[in-house]
Amino acid sequence: MDDRLKVLYRPDLVPPPRWEGDHNGPEVWERTPEEEEEFLGLLGEAEVLYDFPRGHVGDLTEVAPKLRWVQGSMAGAGEVARSAGLVETDVVVTTASGIYSGPLAEFVLMGMLQHAKDLNLLRRDKANRTWRQGTTGTLERKTLCVVGTGSIGRAIADRARPFGMRVVGVKRAVSESDAAWGSFDELYATRNLPDALAGADFVALTLPGTPQTEGLFDAETMAAIKPGAFFANVGRGKVVEEAALVEALESGHLSGAALDVFEVEPLPEESPLWGMESVVISAHTTDVVPDLINAAQTDLFCENLGRYLAGEELVNVLDKRLLY
Repeated sequence: MDDRLKVLYRPDLVPPPRWEGDHNGPEVWERTPEEEEEFLGLLGEAEVLYDFPRGHVGDLTEVAPKLRWVQGSMAGAGEVARSAGLVETDVVVTTASGIYSGPLAEFVLMGMLQHAKDLNLLRRDKANRTWRQGTTGTLERKTLCVVGTGSIGRAIADRARPFGMRVVGVKRAVSESDAAWGSFDELYATRNLPDALAGADFVALTLPGTPQTEGLFDAETMAAIKPGAFFANVGRGKVVEEAALVEALESGHLSGAALDVFEVEPLPEESPLWGMESVVISAHTTDVVPDLINAAQTDLFCENLGRYLAGEELVNVLDKRLLY
């Protein structure tokens, strides 16, 4: 261990994990006044933070005046960095981008395969002992539009293409030298989003939460999607206006959905989405794979800590202008 390091770790002062690898803890939890005083003392000394401290995101710059770097545990740390007031500071924020890509991509592929093969019908027929013969669907020769071509978007594309799918991507700006060309058959700039959606049998969103993406998928954008398409969102819930999504599903304009994120979380009990057989719902936990994620989180932080101590550029530095 580097002699310059002083590790401050008090697990009794942070929310207890609900499961292995849980970084949030129970919804209802608070420190005693004595614990709060101790915790503030630790924050006051901290130059480096692993993750954003619960209860002190809004006043982080005040309670941690020595802070120079925060390693977030989430892939999309832009929203919380902005809430913490770090965007206008010199504090470096790094994200866990890339760590969750595989599990999230698997969720999207699971949803698409289940939909294409009409797994709900197969389950009903099995439960009713019904021998039903007829046609089925496939992913082969279908078009998937991935909106957001970062690590998650590329992971989805790389898994979909072996199924024989044509995969197009949508990103903020496109150049001939763009690395995303290695994963996509065609790339569209965001300004041409309606053109990309019009030819897609499946649509997958992986967008971060930023002022530019909030509400991007409203009624007008939903209407641009090819009728009968399947919709998936593993990015940020506020990218989609949920009322527009519900309307598109109820009207049949969208044939189904696989959703890991929502405009309001937890998803309210009265949401019509709960009652839709064609909708797969995950409680924003489809990327919780402890045996994979915990090791990757540890490796990333240790790599960045070594770089920080050596004065080198860190991995996954948040762009404070774009917020991803």
